[in-house]
Amino acid sequence: MDSPNHQPVENGFRMRGAGMSRIDAFSDVVFGFALTLLVVSLEVPKDFSGLHEVVRGFIPFTICFITLLSLWYAHYVFFRRYGLHDHFTILLNSCLLFVVLFYVYPLKFLFTTLFGQIAQREAAVQFAISKQVTELMVLYGLGFAAVYFLLAALYANAWHHRDSLALNGLERLLTVSAIVDALGMAAIGLIACLASLILPSAWSGFSGYLYFLIAPWKTLNGMYFGRKARTLRKLVAAPIL
Repeated sequence: MDSPNHQPVENGFRMRGAGMSRIDAFSDVVFGFALTLLVVSLEVPKDFSGLHEVVRGFIPFTICFITLLSLWYAHYVFFRRYGLHDHFTILLNSCLLFVVLFYVYPLKFLFTTLFGQIAQREAAVQFAISKQVTELMVLYGLGFAAVYFLLAALYANAWHHRDSLALNGLERLLTVSAIVDALGMAAIGLIACLASLILPSAWSGFSGYLYFLIAPWKTLNGMYFGRKARTLRKLVAAPIL
């Protein structure tokens, strides 16, 4: 870990993990492999129908790609901020990577099916009216919640090491903000999962609309802690009389 005088600062947070570590390298390989599993097809289309199938899968692929990229970025920010390499961090990171890899195919299957339904493809319609949609939405909700619970646990572990990391007041506030944000995201996943179980099979797919709660949740969390962060910056910058 770099000395405090040589640590780069981004948005008021000292980057204690600015250098590439073995955890970063291994994690990037896993995320890269997960993105590879999302590829629409590993073979070049041999006719127009094959090309049409690839193009039809572009939008689901894009959504899945953005979802995994957002998880990678959250992972990147955490290790760049704290640079932790203790055993508990390694354990939590390993669990996070396991969940990401395990849920690649359910993620791809979910969005491929949803967009197939929009395109009124027969297989998708048959799936949509079956009880299997409940199982899929529950599986997705549990995976979504697990990812963000693990992110919250990583930040909670960083909070546990706040003294050894010499976190200042602003950094501690941003750490708490990240914990609250991740727990809120996990709660949305659990609520959607519960809704899938409560709603009738034919309506359980509508539990997916609950993920639209992500935008207002992040907005409220950002506004609340952003206001506190601005106040704290003003207090730190104020001259001592």
